[in-house]
Amino acid sequence: MIFDKVLEICQKYYICVHCLGRMFSLLGTNTTNYERGNSLLLSITMENHRNYLSGNDVIQKKAITNLKLLASNAYFKPAQKVLDNEGLEYVKNNSNQICYLCNNIFFKIENYTSKAIQILEKIEFDSFLIGSRPDSQIINREDKFKSEFTLLEAESFKSHFNRVLGKQLLPVLNKIPEFSNPDVLMIYSLDYERFMVELILKSIFVYGRYNKLIRGIPQTHWFCRKCKGTGCESCNYTGKQYLTSVEDLISPVFIKESKATDLKFHGAGREDIDVRMLGSGRPFIIELRNPKIRNLNLVKIQRKVNKSNKKKVRIYNLKYSNKKEVIKIKTEAKNTKKIYKAIIKSESKLNKEEFNQKVILLKNIFENKKLHQRTPYRVSHRRSDKVREKLIYKIEGKLIKPNLYEFIIETQGGTYIKELINGDEGRTTPSFSEIFKTPLECKELDVLEISV
Repeated sequence: MIFDKVLEICQKYYICVHCLGRMFSLLGTNTTNYERGNSLLLSITMENHRNYLSGNDVIQKKAITNLKLLASNAYFKPAQKVLDNEGLEYVKNNSNQICYLCNNIFFKIENYTSKAIQILEKIEFDSFLIGSRPDSQIINREDKFKSEFTLLEAESFKSHFNRVLGKQLLPVLNKIPEFSNPDVLMIYSLDYERFMVELILKSIFVYGRYNKLIRGIPQTHWFCRKCKGTGCESCNYTGKQYLTSVEDLISPVFIKESKATDLKFHGAGREDIDVRMLGSGRPFIIELRNPKIRNLNLVKIQRKVNKSNKKKVRIYNLKYSNKKEVIKIKTEAKNTKKIYKAIIKSESKLNKEEFNQKVILLKNIFENKKLHQRTPYRVSHRRSDKVREKLIYKIEGKLIKPNLYEFIIETQGGTYIKELINGDEGRTTPSFSEIFKTPLECKELDVLEISV
């Protein structure tokens, strides 16, 4: 019987009404643990009051014992009132009882709500969720308690605390709870005496395209190969392999406007450091971590970034994005079409007629054919060594000088253009050098277009 179990608990421990209800939370619906606990105590009081009024001495005696247990050990006022009205004595314990399970945490819930309100005061958000990390002492004590009384229908302290605090905050914050992906997650680390709050703010994702207008800078921040970012003589104690990057140039404005702690740059592939990214630009997504401002003026951000990086980097087409699109631009980069402009220097000289014949030969061999490329020597330290098949869609060539040529090359994403030209000591086959029957070198390379 549930009533017998409650009386058994009261005989040994004082637990608050919140925790008593939690011990039977899987029984009954559409109520709170506080209401459930209070209802149990009230029902037991009513039943024993009725038994006391029955006139049967044996039943009366047991009823008085139970009522005194509720009055003295559970400090339940309705039971006290019954005994007072019937002129029956009981031990009047101090009303400031400490709950054995929660140490009265559920009666001090305002302390936790006021801290949340204070922390969230200057943060923009539309949805929130409460989480908690109870100290092991709380969890272990509760586990032993449930085992001692064989309580199988109990809810965890953690679930109970999260729900009670969330309900308290709901009308105050006037924001909606979101259980799968909230703008704000507040995690309370608590023991019986103290608590701390960790705030996790959902990242903001902003999609855009960028042009890299200069050579010599990478797409993302590179730590010094020697010191791994700590600073050494080799990198002049900057911790950087390169002084700046596309990411470094555009990041400050995004971080300042969102008040984010930091950001992560996600590009749809990347161009080499000495390659420009022109045309309609390369797709990218900025992931702003822990942003305090969520409603960003993307037009303003674009304008500021472009103004501060004239003739270096330009961004445009900014719009809000999400994690799924990050995965999409990463996984689909190999399926894109890219158009390159390459300035190629030859060790041999050709006249216009000879050059045009070579271009016809290139078109016949490469266009709409598969190219086999083994991982180039220059990236073998960071890429797995394997042979990749890539499609070459179109090749157009123009003679600038007898030993200097301009080529427009349309390829599948992920094609190594420099190696397509020089052959990479036979690791890319066929190659332009192989067809021209002379060593060729890519002097300049630009990405003109990326189609997704």
